[in-house]
Amino acid sequence: MTRMPQQVREALQDLMTDYCYAVDGLKDVEPLLDLFTDDAVADLSAIGLPLMDGKKAIRAFFDGVFADMTHHFHMISNFRPQSWDGEAGAMTAYVIGMGRAKDGNTVTVQVHYRMECVQQADRWRCRHYTITPMMPMPGSLEEIHGNH
Repeated sequence: MTRMPQQVREALQDLMTDYCYAVDGLKDVEPLLDLFTDDAVADLSAIGLPLMDGKKAIRAFFDGVFADMTHHFHMISNFRPQSWDGEAGAMTAYVIGMGRAKDGNTVTVQVHYRMECVQQADRWRCRHYTITPMMPMPGSLEEIHGNH
Protein backbone atom coordinates (compact mmCIF):
# COMPACT_ATOMS: atom_id res chain seq x y z
CA MET A 1 0.00 0.00 0.00
CA THR A 2 1.22 3.45 -0.92
CA ARG A 3 1.01 5.82 2.04
CA MET A 4 -2.29 7.70 2.00
CA PRO A 5 -1.76 11.48 1.70
CA GLN A 6 -2.84 13.41 4.80
CA GLN A 7 -5.44 15.46 2.87
CA VAL A 8 -7.03 12.24 1.59
CA ARG A 9 -7.02 10.73 5.08
CA GLU A 10 -8.74 13.83 6.45
CA ALA A 11 -11.29 13.82 3.64
CA LEU A 12 -12.18 10.16 4.27
CA GLN A 13 -12.45 10.72 8.02
CA ASP A 14 -14.74 13.68 7.33
CA LEU A 15 -16.85 11.55 4.99
CA MET A 16 -17.26 8.89 7.69
CA THR A 17 -18.20 11.54 10.24
CA ASP A 18 -20.62 13.18 7.80
CA TYR A 19 -22.22 9.76 7.28
CA CYS A 20 -22.82 9.41 11.03
CA TYR A 21 -24.33 12.89 11.24
CA ALA A 22 -26.57 12.19 8.23
CA VAL A 23 -27.78 8.87 9.69
CA ASP A 24 -28.34 10.47 13.09
CA GLY A 25 -30.36 13.33 11.57
CA LEU A 26 -33.26 10.99 10.69
CA LYS A 27 -34.98 13.74 8.71
CA ASP A 28 -33.55 14.04 5.22
CA VAL A 29 -31.98 11.10 3.38
CA GLU A 30 -30.48 13.34 0.65
CA PRO A 31 -27.34 14.43 2.56
CA LEU A 32 -26.67 10.76 3.31
CA LEU A 33 -27.15 9.70 -0.32
CA ASP A 34 -24.86 12.49 -1.51
CA LEU A 35 -22.00 10.73 0.30
CA PHE A 36 -22.24 7.74 -2.07
CA THR A 37 -21.39 7.18 -5.72
CA ASP A 38 -24.36 6.28 -7.95
CA ASP A 39 -23.12 2.69 -8.22
CA ALA A 40 -22.19 2.31 -4.54
CA VAL A 41 -22.57 -0.98 -2.72
CA ALA A 42 -23.51 -0.95 0.97
CA ASP A 43 -23.01 -4.39 2.50
CA LEU A 44 -24.59 -4.71 5.93
CA SER A 45 -25.08 -8.48 5.62
CA ALA A 46 -22.51 -9.30 8.33
CA ILE A 47 -24.85 -7.68 10.86
CA GLY A 48 -28.01 -9.31 9.49
CA LEU A 49 -29.14 -6.40 7.33
CA PRO A 50 -29.26 -6.19 3.53
CA LEU A 51 -26.60 -5.87 0.87
CA MET A 52 -27.63 -2.85 -1.20
CA ASP A 53 -26.48 -2.36 -4.78
CA GLY A 54 -26.76 1.25 -5.99
CA LYS A 55 -28.21 4.46 -4.58
CA LYS A 56 -31.80 3.38 -5.24
CA ALA A 57 -31.41 0.39 -2.91
CA ILE A 58 -29.52 2.48 -0.33
CA ARG A 59 -32.32 5.08 -0.43
CA ALA A 60 -35.03 2.44 0.03
CA PHE A 61 -33.27 1.01 3.07
CA PHE A 62 -32.62 4.36 4.75
CA ASP A 63 -36.10 5.68 3.95
CA GLY A 64 -37.34 2.75 6.05
CA VAL A 65 -34.78 3.35 8.79
CA PHE A 66 -35.71 7.03 9.00
CA ALA A 67 -39.41 6.14 9.11
CA ASP A 68 -38.91 3.56 11.89
CA MET A 69 -36.64 5.48 14.26
CA THR A 70 -37.12 8.37 16.69
CA HIS A 71 -33.46 8.68 17.74
CA HIS A 72 -30.02 7.67 16.47
CA PHE A 73 -26.60 8.27 18.01
CA HIS A 74 -23.27 7.15 16.52
CA MET A 75 -19.79 7.61 18.02
CA ILE A 76 -16.92 6.99 15.62
CA SER A 77 -13.24 6.56 16.48
CA ASN A 78 -10.01 4.69 15.74
CA PHE A 79 -9.79 5.84 12.13
CA ARG A 80 -7.22 3.86 10.17
CA PRO A 81 -6.25 4.14 6.50
CA GLN A 82 -6.69 0.70 4.95
CA SER A 83 -5.53 1.22 1.38
CA TRP A 84 -4.56 3.88 -1.14
CA ASP A 85 -3.76 3.29 -4.80
CA GLY A 86 -3.47 6.91 -5.89
CA GLU A 87 -7.16 7.18 -6.82
CA ALA A 88 -9.23 5.11 -4.39
CA GLY A 89 -8.75 5.07 -0.66
CA ALA A 90 -10.26 2.93 2.06
CA MET A 91 -10.64 3.93 5.70
CA THR A 92 -11.84 1.91 8.67
CA ALA A 93 -13.20 3.02 12.04
CA TYR A 94 -14.81 1.68 15.19
CA VAL A 95 -18.41 2.73 15.78
CA ILE A 96 -20.87 2.52 18.65
CA GLY A 97 -24.37 3.06 17.35
CA MET A 98 -27.54 3.45 19.38
CA GLY A 99 -31.13 3.99 18.41
CA ARG A 100 -34.71 4.02 19.58
CA ALA A 101 -37.52 2.87 17.31
CA LYS A 102 -40.98 4.38 17.22
CA ASP A 103 -42.30 1.16 18.78
CA GLY A 104 -40.04 1.75 21.83
CA ASN A 105 -37.50 -0.92 20.90
CA THR A 106 -33.84 0.08 21.40
CA VAL A 107 -30.61 -1.09 19.86
CA THR A 108 -26.91 -0.67 20.66
CA VAL A 109 -24.18 -2.04 18.40
CA GLN A 110 -20.39 -2.02 18.44
CA VAL A 111 -19.24 -2.35 14.84
CA HIS A 112 -16.43 -1.74 12.40
CA TYR A 113 -17.03 0.50 9.36
CA ARG A 114 -15.01 0.22 6.17
CA MET A 115 -15.53 2.78 3.41
CA GLU A 116 -13.75 2.62 0.08
CA CYS A 117 -13.95 6.07 -1.51
CA VAL A 118 -13.15 7.91 -4.72
CA GLN A 119 -13.04 11.57 -5.61
CA GLN A 120 -15.83 12.79 -7.90
CA ALA A 121 -16.31 16.42 -8.90
CA ASP A 122 -14.01 17.68 -6.13
CA ARG A 123 -15.83 15.63 -3.47
CA TRP A 124 -15.00 12.30 -1.94
CA ARG A 125 -17.77 9.72 -2.13
CA CYS A 126 -18.08 6.19 -0.87
CA ARG A 127 -18.31 3.45 -3.49
CA HIS A 128 -18.19 0.44 -1.17
CA TYR A 129 -19.34 0.43 2.46
CA THR A 130 -19.31 -2.50 4.84
CA ILE A 131 -20.22 -2.94 8.47
CA THR A 132 -18.93 -5.88 10.48
CA PRO A 133 -19.66 -6.71 14.11
CA MET A 134 -17.05 -6.28 16.81
CA MET A 135 -19.33 -7.56 19.59
CA PRO A 136 -22.31 -9.95 19.40
CA MET A 137 -25.26 -8.35 17.64
CA PRO A 138 -28.47 -7.67 19.58
CA GLY A 139 -31.69 -9.27 18.37
CA SER A 140 -33.36 -5.86 18.40
CA LEU A 141 -31.38 -4.78 15.32
CA GLU A 142 -33.12 -7.30 13.10
CA GLU A 143 -36.46 -6.61 14.84
CA ILE A 144 -36.21 -2.93 13.98
CA HIS A 145 -34.54 -3.02 10.53
CA GLY A 146 -34.79 -6.61 9.32
CA ASN A 147 -37.69 -5.96 7.00
CA HIS A 148 -35.93 -3.31 4.87
